Amino acid sequence: MSKVRLLERLSALEDPYPLAGRPPDRQLRDSIVGHLQQLLNTRAGSVPIDLNYGMPDMSNIAGSFSLGTTESLSEAIIGQVVRYERRLRQPRISTEEEARDVITLRFELSGQVAATQEGGQSTQPFAMIIRVNSSGRVFVEPKAAR
Repeated sequence: MSKVRLLERLSALEDPYPLAGRPPDRQLRDSIVGHLQQLLNTRAGSVPIDLNYGMPDMSNIAGSFSLGTTESLSEAIIGQVVRYERRLRQPRISTEEEARDVITLRFELSGQVAATQEGGQSTQPFAMIIRVNSSGRVFVEPKAAR
């Protein structure tokens, strides 16, 4: 399986700078984070080739951060990851408290990614933070290693 998506590989032919000098494992993780950022900010039904690609409308989510909304959002995120981001294996999601902003949902998405090592491939844990703000915008960032 390729480390980066096809569109990223084609873009690198024109401008190799974004991928230059980064180890393959870092390229893979950055590619996953970038794809999830795009996927989770795409509205379901807006991609003509696949009407299931993307998330339900979350633009009016500010007043409905109830337990049911959080659970359904978690299920929607996992469903999209399982279907469209197969490089992240065994995905799990958990809800976390957001100390910075009251009107933001925060999730931790974790799973396994293939890692290149001497003598073959193995899997390594990979976690990222997903924030959904009151307007429904999703922000994805890799979780810092402790």
